[in-house]
Amino acid sequence: MKKKIGVFANGWNNLSIVQALKGIRSVTDELNIDIFLFLSFAVYGRSKMRNQGDDSIFDLPDYSDLDGAIVFSNMLNSEHAPIHIAQKIVENNIPGVSVGIPLEGLSVVGIDNFKGMYEMVDHLVKEHHIKNPAFFAGAKTHPDSNERLDATRQALESNGIELKPENICYTNWEYLTSMEYAMEFCKRPNPPDSFICANDYNAIAACIGLSKMGYSVPKDFIVTGFDKIPFAETFYPSITTVYQDYEKIGYIAAWQLMEKINESSSSDKVIVSSKFVRNESCGCKKEEDAEFIRHDFCISAYKREMESLISQGNDTKMTTAIFSNSSYDKLEENFLTFYKENKTFPGNEFYICLDSTAKKSLISSSSPMQSFYSDDMYCLVAKKDTKTWCPGKFNRKDLIPGYKKSDKPVVYTLCSIHYDDSLFGYFVISDAIEQIKDTTLNHYSGMMNYNFEQYRKNCKLEEMNRTLLNISNTDQLTGLNNRFGMEQNGVTLLTDAHKQNKPCAVVFIDINRMKHINDNFGHLQGDLAIRTVSSAMLSTMPENWLGIRYGGDEFIALGICDDSKFVEEYIAKIKDNLEKQVSSMHLAYPLTASCGYIMTDPASSATLEDYISKADSIMYEIKQEMHRQEAAR
Repeated sequence: MKKKIGVFANGWNNLSIVQALKGIRSVTDELNIDIFLFLSFAVYGRSKMRNQGDDSIFDLPDYSDLDGAIVFSNMLNSEHAPIHIAQKIVENNIPGVSVGIPLEGLSVVGIDNFKGMYEMVDHLVKEHHIKNPAFFAGAKTHPDSNERLDATRQALESNGIELKPENICYTNWEYLTSMEYAMEFCKRPNPPDSFICANDYNAIAACIGLSKMGYSVPKDFIVTGFDKIPFAETFYPSITTVYQDYEKIGYIAAWQLMEKINESSSSDKVIVSSKFVRNESCGCKKEEDAEFIRHDFCISAYKREMESLISQGNDTKMTTAIFSNSSYDKLEENFLTFYKENKTFPGNEFYICLDSTAKKSLISSSSPMQSFYSDDMYCLVAKKDTKTWCPGKFNRKDLIPGYKKSDKPVVYTLCSIHYDDSLFGYFVISDAIEQIKDTTLNHYSGMMNYNFEQYRKNCKLEEMNRTLLNISNTDQLTGLNNRFGMEQNGVTLLTDAHKQNKPCAVVFIDINRMKHINDNFGHLQGDLAIRTVSSAMLSTMPENWLGIRYGGDEFIALGICDDSKFVEEYIAKIKDNLEKQVSSMHLAYPLTASCGYIMTDPASSATLEDYISKADSIMYEIKQEMHRQEAAR
């Protein structure tokens, strides 16, 4: 019977994963085995909830239905995820191999970060005479980063050099952090003479930071990396680095797994060595020797740029064609129509699958979302060969509706669709190796997540608007309470709150330069500006607060609150939401709003109009200060 194995990985390590898959497939293709690649895009520095949403893809499969699993534990950008996956593998009694980190119950293919790093640092001391190096680590708890740091320390100590504690910084593998640290370090009275980085991205960022400060690598500072990514070879200067052969690692992991499946494994641990690679950034390689690789890189750069522009156009086309409505039936129809007419990915198969609970939340925004997958799934659209259809309901255990083991081996890539840790579902693409490699898949995943998130918000807003339109105290343009609604609902809210000795927040919002918009672009654009600001205000409004259109371009947000910080965060959300909406609308004029607020006193006899007047005055002072600052620029 044809087997299928699960591979668990992170898409930000796209180049290593692609190389590893090549090695894995050199084994599995010969044995006609299907690969199900469960791919997360969690990353250090993002919110915990968002990463949980990405990592939820690891909980999608029924592990007992897999014949085996390979976990790229050293690249999951999470301490919890590798342990969680390993527990699932062991609980379901399937063979498993961990690449990188030893995990209980799994065989391991270890990567010797130490050897290559030690040799490189020893080379820097003996050949380039560094004496005061800095080390840019990844995350504090990441085992690969710590092994590379330990190798650096030992290589330096063996040469009588101390790695000073103040010269070690943790970047969380973030580009901007590495660049800023490099710029900061070179301004010290006694700056480092070299920057040893835990990966090539950090090294490239350090080079750019030093360049911004007017320095040259390797003339003024030596910089090294780790991983030997393609950009390390094509960057100016090419980065001295350490190479891990992930194709070989993938091959060994696959054979080790096959031996476990066949119960013929001779070893539970294999270590693959790393190799030191000399390049320009330490002064070992001449520029003319590096030009061959750069030449090929430049030839393909134009092609990639054109493909990127086409992809961006397709993104806009997809968003407009599918998500520009607030009716679930229309959404389902749009998905089918769009993918019938457009081939988003070159793979043979493509599926978008909704969780049954998420489907209910899209039909009615009052239905709650959940952070785990249901047993029942609904496939919105499926493409296979030349056929496009809506398969509808299927069992989550199948992963793919109507999955049948084909005559040829297939790699299926599965990614979650989510908003933070709230799950919409997942999508599946067959043979998407090139899309993983060039980050197209990463981009598509982010765009799909954003579109579903915004669509659900639009549905929620639409439902609210439909309800409000039937009430006489509703402003027809914005769906907010009008002045009459303020008297009916706002005064009541404030009175009831004060009776319970609870203060309220009164937020006054005014559109900046509204007269300029009306005079120069017409009242239709003025109406659009009013609707956009009211949408930003309403979509971020705390629960049980009241939104009011107080005048032409003036708005009030009113709600029970005793926390000024909470109100300031709400105002920040309004401005952030407004900025996002405006950036996607391509308006011919700037659209911003000024906000002021005041907290009410339950013991005072002041009326709602009194508090609105005070909030208006505070807003006006803020607006005037903004105008003064603009005039001074």
